[in-house]
Amino acid sequence: MTDIELLNRVLELFKHCDSNSDLLNNLLKNQFLHPSFEQRPILNQVDFEFILTDKAKKNEGLVEYYLDSSDGCPYRAELIFDGKWYLKSFLFLCQGCFGNYEECNVCGGSGWGVL
Repeated sequence: MTDIELLNRVLELFKHCDSNSDLLNNLLKNQFLHPSFEQRPILNQVDFEFILTDKAKKNEGLVEYYLDSSDGCPYRAELIFDGKWYLKSFLFLCQGCFGNYEECNVCGGSGWGVL
């Protein structure tokens, strides 16, 4: 499975799962999550439909996809190759600094998610 095929399968799960815990359980059952994946943001997920807006290849084994939720909130999905493609992270743009403040107390300066 390629990185974009994995992302499309993950996004289909977002659309069809009835709850956040159902989504997480399906992601785990299908072995889509990398061991380093932080599960807490998925359990607090409020958006479930996304449009792919951009792709940034960091290196051969790491790709970032940028998405917009149905209400326009930006998200970033990181996919990593570790024997096969996995979802490494799925985070929303920080609403505290919008990615423009290195010492943000909400996201820790990453611009994505929360501490």
